[in-house]
Amino acid sequence: MQPLLTQLLNLDSVVVEDYYDLGEQIILEIETTKDCAICPRCGQMSYNTHQNHFHMARDLSISNRQVYLKFNRRQFKCHSCKKPFSETLDFIGKRRRHTDRFAEMIVQQVIHSDTHNVAQNNSLTDDEVWSMVEYMSKKQWSLDLSELRRLGMDEISLRKGQDDYVVVFVDLDKKELVGLAESRKHKDIKEVLESWGDKVLSQIKEVSIDLSGNYRGLVQKVLPEADIVADRFHVMKLVNEELNRARNAEKREI
Repeated sequence: MQPLLTQLLNLDSVVVEDYYDLGEQIILEIETTKDCAICPRCGQMSYNTHQNHFHMARDLSISNRQVYLKFNRRQFKCHSCKKPFSETLDFIGKRRRHTDRFAEMIVQQVIHSDTHNVAQNNSLTDDEVWSMVEYMSKKQWSLDLSELRRLGMDEISLRKGQDDYVVVFVDLDKKELVGLAESRKHKDIKEVLESWGDKVLSQIKEVSIDLSGNYRGLVQKVLPEADIVADRFHVMKLVNEELNRARNAEKREI
């Protein structure tokens, strides 16, 4: 076991057993401290390991060096239903090649940029970035929303030139991503908001949306006590466009 690397990795119930220094990349061999798993069919606990399946997944960088985790997603045999099943790991979804926290970091970057630039900056393909955004939009988020007061809503395009969008929800005070809707359909957005519960919704005092007003009616229905304000980024974009037009007109006149 590597205590220092385990501490730096900071994943619950995970320890670093060994590592490989490849220069620009670091590979960490990790193991879970849990010795059992719950059968998804019958809900019974199983301690009987049936098979080992080792995988590699990219995680958050350390000192600007790419980090990959080598982990074992064990297959257990259920004593009750007599069928094998793969264990659920808290830090990564099934058949994913990137940890959940790495995918969340990528989505945070996409909000303030675009998929192509984010892909280039992180040595990824556009498809990998799109896949992570889509995955996070369908993932069940477990976040502490007790201090959420000012909510930002905006839509981002997954693929340039295509009508393929997700809607992001951001805590404007903490500047943290708190959720994703897998489309800009009102029913999908409403489902995400209502999943937070009445207590969280009642404490939100302000919601920032774009100038189109597409979500105004929905926000008024789900969050009747919240003030609706225009997204400052959209406002500044319009202001800058008007300033540029004024400058160009002045130059032409001169």
